[in-house]
This record gives sequence, C-alpha cells and structure tokens, in this order.
Amino acid sequence: MDMSKTNQENKKLVLFDFDGVLVNTREFAYKIHTYKNKNFTWERFQSFSNGNFHEEFEKAVKEENFIPTDDFYDKYAEKLSELTIHDILHKTILALSGLYILSIISSTNGNVIKDFLEKQNLTSYFSDILGHDFHKSKEVKINRILKKYNIAHNDAVLITDTLGDIREANACDVASIGVTWGLHNKETLNKANPIFVVDNPMDLFDVIQSVLK
Repeated sequence: MDMSKTNQENKKLVLFDFDGVLVNTREFAYKIHTYKNKNFTWERFQSFSNGNFHEEFEKAVKEENFIPTDDFYDKYAEKLSELTIHDILHKTILALSGLYILSIISSTNGNVIKDFLEKQNLTSYFSDILGHDFHKSKEVKINRILKKYNIAHNDAVLITDTLGDIREANACDVASIGVTWGLHNKETLNKANPIFVVDNPMDLFDVIQSVLK
C-alpha cells in the first residue's frame, strides 16, 4: 500500500489491535464460542486474552475439552458485516494517517479485517494488516513491522484492549496504550503497565501524539 511522504519521513508507527479497539466484536465472538461450549463463561473468555490469545485458546482445547466452532470465522464475518467503526475512531484514523504509519495486528483473520475495512473506506490508511493467518504471535508481528520500516522501538505504540497484547508489546520494548471500551477493564490492563489507559475514544488522538512526540 502507498504511504504519504509525511509518513515515510516521520518513521513513527501506530499499531492497532482490531477487536475491541476499532470495533466491538467481543460479545458476539464470545456467543459464537458458547454454541458448542454451553458452560463457557464470559470471565473464562476474557482470560484467553491475559496472554497470547491463540496459545490460551489452544491450551483450553487441549486441557479443558473446549470445543472449537468449526465455522467460527464465517459466523464472525457475518456479524462483523453488521457493524461500523464509530465516527470518532474513523476521524481519529484519518487524522493519524497524515502523521504516522498505521498498521493493524490482530488475532483475527487478516482477510476478514481487510474486507470490513474496505466497506468502511479505510483500507488505504493502513500500511499493514497482519492477522493470525500471518502469525499467531503479536510479538512476531510487531517486530516484523518495526523491521520492515526500520522504526526504533521508542517510535512505536500499540493501541489495545487486552492485557495479553500489552505483555507482548512489552516483550518488544514497545509502549502500549490500553483502551477500556473493549475486553479488559482499567484494573486488568494496568497489570502490565501500559503507558496510558484511555477511557474515551475522543482522547485517543491526543494521547497517541503525547506518546510519540
């Protein structure tokens, strides 16, 4: 994807998680899992994201007789198509794109995200969209993008709603901004020491700028 000269010259990077940050998919994702796991609780679902989501999920399948939903991503894509990105976040993406390189790293399928963003007319604003089909580790994905653009660790920030993502960013020496409109609350996010926790999407742009100044 093409990036503006401003982005290339600045060499600063904003990494977005997708689920729970740009769109509120967590509730229907949880419900899809309950189709085959009737006693699956919301708290257990949240705990999958205390570390790397896929590692925790696969551990549950192996150790707890957790049953994966065969057509999970078909159901997920169907529900996702009913959503839109909040106007404030849409405007934030547009404003940030003129200042920084923007990328998405997600535990969701990258092609599903791309299809959704195309309908939102936002695909061109993200230089990379790396889902679990690229790699299940967000640590790998963060380092891949840093290396691709030759960006220093202190010139990047991850925006996420989960404790596990913050821990993976910490492993890469990349700062994180937690947001509380997704899966985890402020108390949980603060366990991994994000540089900020943001409660209101209206504040996100200013907080990102303060981190990458």
